[in-house]
Amino acid sequence: MATEYSVSIDVESFADASEAWRCPHLSTRTDGPGDDEVRAGVVVRLDGEAHRQRRRAMGQLLSRGGHKYFRDHHLFPTADAALADALKSSDAHGRTQLDVRTWGRRVNQQLAAALVGFDNGITPEGSDELFTLIETFIEGYQSVLANAFEPYNVEGERQRASLAARDKIVSRFYDPAMNRRRALVARVRSGALAESELPQDLLTLVALERDPAWNDDALAKREALFLLLAGVHTTASSLVWTLREIYAYFDKHPEARARSTEPAFLLGAAREALRLHPVTPGFVRRVEEQVELPSGLVLPPDALAVIRNGPAAVEPEIYGADAAEFNPDREVQRGVPAHGLAFGAGPHMCFGMPLVMGAEGPDGSLMYLLTLLMEAGAGLDPDSPPLDVVAARGTWDKETMSIPLLVTLPSAGH
Repeated sequence: MATEYSVSIDVESFADASEAWRCPHLSTRTDGPGDDEVRAGVVVRLDGEAHRQRRRAMGQLLSRGGHKYFRDHHLFPTADAALADALKSSDAHGRTQLDVRTWGRRVNQQLAAALVGFDNGITPEGSDELFTLIETFIEGYQSVLANAFEPYNVEGERQRASLAARDKIVSRFYDPAMNRRRALVARVRSGALAESELPQDLLTLVALERDPAWNDDALAKREALFLLLAGVHTTASSLVWTLREIYAYFDKHPEARARSTEPAFLLGAAREALRLHPVTPGFVRRVEEQVELPSGLVLPPDALAVIRNGPAAVEPEIYGADAAEFNPDREVQRGVPAHGLAFGAGPHMCFGMPLVMGAEGPDGSLMYLLTLLMEAGAGLDPDSPPLDVVAARGTWDKETMSIPLLVTLPSAGH
């Protein structure tokens, strides 16, 4: 392991995983060597008061009508334009083939750039450059789980390319945006500009010093890059899994095709896909004091606990006898999240959940992209590589995640 732990223990039952997410004696500080290059000190690596302060600061992204602003100024126009652009590439029969994961990543990357405040990353030219740099950065961006088991090798070929891409993202996108926001904040403080006229994004919060820790410029850059990456691949993967499950469901229940654009059906489908298909293999915690979980599982001090959301979310005792099945009409017990533990729980629950699922109908990124595609008549393309969706439930597998999903969209008038 990158850091010495007494033992590594998987936490897989729903009750245990739920408690582990909330337990104050399980720390997110599992930093391994090299972690300072990518995510040391960002919101997901904090505990206690430091974490609460950072959450309060970042929560302001959704205050002052933040979700509505993001939805109206970025989500709706960006997604609509991306679909319209895709439909321009139709064949002689008026059909467009779309790789959903790639398309979803590009759209979500533009949305993430807007949320962070990368002005140059939301223009057509800038978004192309940023997408290429992010793909290179991610190739050598070691996950929290991987970093707990092996050091981040800054001298590795992929890592060197990754860090070079990171530095270019900073110089091309972060620095100019940050300089602009500092100049705007200076105008606010001089009385020349109202604070309400400032952009609503992370870099503005950094410039306003909403969390004093961001005065560390290196930390502020890591926070911005973390937020930039956080929702891009995970949301795109969840979009893919939701469509896969919907198509498999339609094969078994052809009559359900008539519901393909109903908001309630799509919301239920997305929740089920989130529950059944974790987008990360596990979440790690360092055990600071001995903990006994509800099942009786004991986590000794200095152990590494790995919270496995996938197995936890298919327990029949929690989600019914058909817990391993996809049921968009599933009813759950009071207090049980329909989406499983996809967004975590307790103090570390994902604060961006409304940006993904929506706050006023299907106005989150996942729900809006799903609705757009279904309303456009997206159907499974016959050239899409086959995948056993049933076997993939409750698990995470990198190779399975990488299999493309191709859909066919009829162009307007066809």
